[in-house]
Amino acid sequence: MSPEFNYRVRDRSGNTEEGTVRASSRSEAARTLREDGYFVASLEEMEQEDEGEGGGFLDREIDLSFLAFWRGGLDTEGLAKFSEQFSVLISAGIPIVDALDIVREQTEADHFEQVLEEIISDIEGGEGFSSALQQHPDYFPSFFCQLIRAGETGGILDEVLVELAQHYRRQHEIKEDIKSALYYPVAIIAIAVAAIIFLLTFVVPEIMEIFDALDVVLPLPTLILIGMSNFMQAFWWLLLLAIVILFMAGLSFYRTRRGKLIFDTIILKIPLVGSLVLKISIARFSRTLALLLDSGVNLLSALPVVEEIVANRVIEKSLIEARGRLRGGVNISQPMRESGLFPPMVVQMIEVGEETGSLADMLNKVSGYYEMEVQKTIQGSISLIEPALIVFLAVVVGFIALSVVLPLFDLYAAL
Repeated sequence: MSPEFNYRVRDRSGNTEEGTVRASSRSEAARTLREDGYFVASLEEMEQEDEGEGGGFLDREIDLSFLAFWRGGLDTEGLAKFSEQFSVLISAGIPIVDALDIVREQTEADHFEQVLEEIISDIEGGEGFSSALQQHPDYFPSFFCQLIRAGETGGILDEVLVELAQHYRRQHEIKEDIKSALYYPVAIIAIAVAAIIFLLTFVVPEIMEIFDALDVVLPLPTLILIGMSNFMQAFWWLLLLAIVILFMAGLSFYRTRRGKLIFDTIILKIPLVGSLVLKISIARFSRTLALLLDSGVNLLSALPVVEEIVANRVIEKSLIEARGRLRGGVNISQPMRESGLFPPMVVQMIEVGEETGSLADMLNKVSGYYEMEVQKTIQGSISLIEPALIVFLAVVVGFIALSVVLPLFDLYAAL
């Protein structure tokens, strides 16, 4: 079943309407509403029901929308490039529509070219730039559109685009650092697993046939190795099926509200990983909120946008609770301290920013510090993972070698 989206739209007369629409993606939902003659103000996917409310795993349709990467969209690098190109054109005094047309002609992605054509058409029809961007949430996130709107209102669109380019360039660099850090260990693990499977499936059985022919009494490590080899030969299909079922069941559970919360709670408790996720979230939260505040967006309006870009449901939940307390007149630093998630330094700096009226400056300092901490954590993780992998491989290879060599020692002793 396709996901359902809550929407808030405006008609041609400026009247606001709210409701729900079912579509396979946010872009399709926005396109459907536009075709009905509406301007989309907001569009959010409704949370799926927990398994207790919506039936068990076997009762559900399997949602494979995560495989639909061909639908397009802009990643952090794409957003950075678009912001950089567009800021140069706007700074040169080129009108927005003409600048968009120039970017459209230069783009190599057909899906993005079509999106830019629709944006140009909306602007020529009287829609504002930020509102036209907001019709394409899969390409331009809420945070991007909010800053563009602030830039339009304040007459500083070119400056905002430069800030957005720098922001997304930093996010892209962090992602690339994480990917680079993972390439080596993932490659080593993949090679090790492939080698172990090959040894257990093809090499070990041949060696064991020799031992059987010689009628050698096999020690315990060798018997364990034979058991593993026999299992791999006889039940490899069962192991593969179990992995697929567990993956699909885990994915189905993760897509529920409760599943995401449990998964993200576990992630935060894993050594190294939890620390890295928290630091990345704090860096994103503080940098994004600082950009919004500097652009003239008030704190209450900025927080929902920030909640969307924090990639952890536990931290997002704490920010939602903080926003609720903020509406009641409480400073945001107080619920952040009470949540126990945020380090004391972060809370104290935000508290000082609130008291001195320099919250955006303090948030920029927090983000700068934690962006450096992310780099250090990644490098530190690499220095720990590499020797751990070497020890793991040594233990596995040593066990296999020992299992093969021990019967030979017994054989030589019997001669």
